[in-house]
Amino acid sequence: WLPDAHSQAPSLVSALLSGALLNCAFLALLRTHQICVAAGLGEFSGHILMIFGLLSMGWAAIFIVRQSDYKRLLAYSSVEHMGILSLGAGLGPMGLGGAMLHAVSHSFTKAVLFMLAGNILVAYQTKRVSAVRGMKRTIPSTGLLWMLGFLAITGMPPFGIFMSKFTILTAAMQRGEYLVGSLFVVILVMIFVGMANVFLSMFFGDADFEALEVMPRERIETIAPPAVLLGVVLVLGLYVPSIVMEAITEAGRFVGGQ
Repeated sequence: WLPDAHSQAPSLVSALLSGALLNCAFLALLRTHQICVAAGLGEFSGHILMIFGLLSMGWAAIFIVRQSDYKRLLAYSSVEHMGILSLGAGLGPMGLGGAMLHAVSHSFTKAVLFMLAGNILVAYQTKRVSAVRGMKRTIPSTGLLWMLGFLAITGMPPFGIFMSKFTILTAAMQRGEYLVGSLFVVILVMIFVGMANVFLSMFFGDADFEALEVMPRERIETIAPPAVLLGVVLVLGLYVPSIVMEAITEAGRFVGGQ
C-alpha cells in the first residue's frame, strides 16, 4: 500500500506519512521483539527481523532501479529504510541503537524530499522523471536542496543517515554476520545507483527553454522548511545532541530488555 498511498497523496501528507506514520507502525514490530527478548527468544525474533529487513531492502531496490515516477521512487525508498530499521533492530544492542538514530534521521530527510517533490510538481505539473529536466536552471534552490537530499537519503557523509548505516554495518560485522553485512552493502549500492540515475537526470538534464518563461518563481516559504530540516540532518551527522543520544540509548535499552 505504501508506494500507492505516498505517490498519490499531497506532498505534505506524504512527508507526514513517511516521516512519522511509518515509525509508529514500526513500533509494533519493536514491541513484539521486546516481548520475545523478555521471553528469552531474542535471537529468534532478531533473525526474523534481519531476514525481513533484507527482503524489504531488496524488494525496494528492484523497484527503485529505473523508476519513472519520482514520488513513487521516494515511497520505495521508505520501504528500503524500514528494512534498514528492521535489520538494525535484529542485530542486538548496537544495531538497535543505530536503528533508533536511523529512524530520526530518515524522518527528517524524507520529509525534506517529499516537500521538494511538491515544489517540483508545482513547477513541472508532472510526476514523470523523464519530463523533469534542468532543475539547476528552472528551480535552482529546489534543485540544490533536491541533490543534497539525495546525498543525505543515500547515506553520504556527513549527513546523519551515514552514521546510522555505518553503526548498523559495524554491528553486523562485530556479531560475525558477514553475509548479512555484505548483502546490506550490495543492496545499498544498487539503490544508490538507481536513485542517482533519477536525481542526476532531473537536475542536470537539458531544460525546455520555452518552459522557463512560464515556470513559477520559487517562494521562500516553500524553500525554507526543507532547508531547515536538511540542516537538522546535517547536524545529526556531525554532532548528536546529548538529549537525543540519551533518548536513543534509553529506547534501545528498553526494547532490548537491558
